[in-house]
Amino acid sequence: MGVLRGSVSGVLAVVLACGAVGAGTLPVSAVPATTAAACRSLPAPAVELLHAGDARTAFGVDGSGVRVGIISGSFGNAGAEAVAADVAAGLLPGPGNPCGFGTPVSILNDPPVGQDDEGRAMAQLVHGIAPGAEILFASDSAGYPAAVDLLVANGASVIVDDVQGGEDRRYRTGPGEAAIRRAVDAGVFVVTAAGNFAVPGAPGFPSAGSPIGSWATDRYRPTDCPGNVSELFDAGSVDCLDFDPGDAVDSTMGVTLPAGSIMVGSLDWGEPDGGVSTEFEYVLSVEDRTIPFPAADPQLATGTAPLQNLSDTEQSEVQVSVVRHLTATAATPPLALTWTPFPGRPELIAQEYFRSTATDIVGAALFGHQATPEVFSVAAVDAADSTLETYSSLGPSTILFGVPTPVVVPGPTAAGVDDLPVSTTVLTGSGNFRGTSAAAPTVAAAAALVRQLRPDLTPGQVRAALTDHARIDTITIPWDPSIPTERSVGAGLIDVGASLQAVSLPTPPGPTTVSEAAIDVLPPTGLSGTALLATVGLAGSLAGAGAWLLLGRRPRRRA
Repeated sequence: MGVLRGSVSGVLAVVLACGAVGAGTLPVSAVPATTAAACRSLPAPAVELLHAGDARTAFGVDGSGVRVGIISGSFGNAGAEAVAADVAAGLLPGPGNPCGFGTPVSILNDPPVGQDDEGRAMAQLVHGIAPGAEILFASDSAGYPAAVDLLVANGASVIVDDVQGGEDRRYRTGPGEAAIRRAVDAGVFVVTAAGNFAVPGAPGFPSAGSPIGSWATDRYRPTDCPGNVSELFDAGSVDCLDFDPGDAVDSTMGVTLPAGSIMVGSLDWGEPDGGVSTEFEYVLSVEDRTIPFPAADPQLATGTAPLQNLSDTEQSEVQVSVVRHLTATAATPPLALTWTPFPGRPELIAQEYFRSTATDIVGAALFGHQATPEVFSVAAVDAADSTLETYSSLGPSTILFGVPTPVVVPGPTAAGVDDLPVSTTVLTGSGNFRGTSAAAPTVAAAAALVRQLRPDLTPGQVRAALTDHARIDTITIPWDPSIPTERSVGAGLIDVGASLQAVSLPTPPGPTTVSEAAIDVLPPTGLSGTALLATVGLAGSLAGAGAWLLLGRRPRRRA
């Protein structure tokens, strides 16, 4: 289905897009802010937490005249009665909405079965902040790029998604990134959930509390392979990656799997598809077994290996080696390893090398279209206590191919809030919606308010309005202080009131193009130390055709 998942008492969230509002939406003055809040059956805490409560009274905006589009798995699989009940409860716009917002959600396509209406949960969050905005919905059943193009063609001026395309990979752009660029060039502000791929090390291990789950280096470091790995290949035909960033040498990386875990181990490296010059293999050593996994397609700079702990009661340690074949064209490109659990399975609990250095980055999990420089990627802050969620994906992400000049995106652009009440049944039932998918629509709704107040602003200027007034001091960040905040929360938690105040002034804020946003340009080699860092690359062989679900519900971790 292609939906990024987090925990929403079961899942993650959605998509938004802004454009012209249809007939039936009341003028802002017709529904006072206090009345709009009172006629909902569920509270909308994001309004207060993001300082959006004065949007109507101080600035006269509620999203009217803006069309917000959502890309997710489904909207109305639960049936027309469920949707009508949300409308009657003031949670969605449509005929019978007690707040008077009568324009219904426009469903452009919706898969008939097999989805959990996560898109409807996300629409409720958009409506809570920008109740006057018209909402469109498009599933990613035909692929993420097609959904973006469809929303643009139907007048969206803000788009938000919580999906991951099957072709989203690290070090390069793909069809999803191209669709985002088309949308931005057409004046659309594009928001995406950063993802719920961050993994905190489990207690009782040296890596406890550190972000783990991935490891990347800016250049392959060759060393001799361990004996059990060398014997798999002809003498002198291979070497192995040295994981130790210091003077010592270590040709293996130990990772600890919890009981009952099934994961995909991904290896990606910085060479162009169709122009791969270096042949790598992913090799796993488990107890008395040594198992090589060559790349499935020699023309793609990626490989995968399944990791499984067959015990239901005991943890298991696996030694990972990266083997390089010593051919005439073998090079030393940047590379990254990622370990991603299957949906519903436990995540990695420990990792041998867990500290980032000048050459190696650990725990980066931003990748694919979520790391496109033009997109506004959203981290998740818990509405209950203003703490950054430990599953919210960290950067940086390096893009070497498909861009005019190699760039590094430091992390998510900024943060919204999750842990928000919704009525829909998402995986485990009604309750609070958690994950970056819940945070993303709160930011998209904020963008709708900005676009209503200043429809002349470019996507780059809307981005600047939100980031320039975001705040770090309102967030508790659980990671070690040595980890730069730009990796986890970007500019910080958005402040809607401050952004609206800024754009109400005569001079528009910030850059006029998204390409002027806060990204770093790499030196010509594209291989400098801190620039080349990890993101998550899931196995294309497991993805099947098109987009697929990358992030399963993860148990909620609390201190």
